[in-house]
Amino acid sequence: MSHAATHWLATVPPNDMTHGEFRVLFHLCDCHNASMGCFPKQTYLRDHTGLSNGGLNKALGELERKGLICRKQERDPRTNRQKPTRYVLGFELSDVPEPTPLSGAGAVSTFEAVPSPLLEGSVSTGVESYIEEPVREPAKEPCASEADPQANGISSDFLEEFFEAHPRPGDPVETEAALKKAIAAGADPAAILSGAKAYALEQKGNELRYVSYSQNWLTRQGWVQFLAMSAAKNTANADAVKKRWARWIRTKAENARHCSATMARQLCAEGLVTSEECHAVGIDV
Repeated sequence: MSHAATHWLATVPPNDMTHGEFRVLFHLCDCHNASMGCFPKQTYLRDHTGLSNGGLNKALGELERKGLICRKQERDPRTNRQKPTRYVLGFELSDVPEPTPLSGAGAVSTFEAVPSPLLEGSVSTGVESYIEEPVREPAKEPCASEADPQANGISSDFLEEFFEAHPRPGDPVETEAALKKAIAAGADPAAILSGAKAYALEQKGNELRYVSYSQNWLTRQGWVQFLAMSAAKNTANADAVKKRWARWIRTKAENARHCSATMARQLCAEGLVTSEECHAVGIDV
């Protein structure tokens, strides 16, 4: 936590925030670096505040509405990829630049640059500058986001969705590394996500100690077994459909006339019906 963030947080009236909002603001201040800014991931904030995804977003929205923070997003001018969200704290608001067509910068929500009744001074715009403090700041805060995660084939949204889907999110750094490794090896992100959701359903009601941490589940390719189960289920469904059409054709049921010629030919090829039986119900094969 930078000295500026510490001193500013001490001036914010605690009665103007809920307990959850204060916890979020405290950890935002804890992640603030005088030289780099504040770029914690939502997974970090959820883990350290104990809030759910919905609770965290609600708290962030309220803090922004009250003028205590402002969320900013920018795109890399070279790759046009979205950079990690920057959380601008109340005492920094006068240093936030206006969005420009070249930078692609802009607030996450519709926050307006209006002075908060909780803060002193007015909001102005101009060239962004960082004020170095007369203390030694670490080169990088532990909770600062890494470089653009999309550069490694994983978007921030996908990471958030995976952590929401998996029944036991583990170490964020190890999990992200395992995801990148799996996708680099050719795994389909959609398949991984579907597998995580299927695993959560399978483990519902199970004691948490028997559920794999997300990074371990990824390392052992836990989604593969659910892909196989899904394929088997689809095959079983397809076989059931063919058997039903064959039964209707053989018994000359009313529904048999709705069978397509393509399906009828497939049934004939598999020996489930004969061409004579198809002709008997008006299907030309």
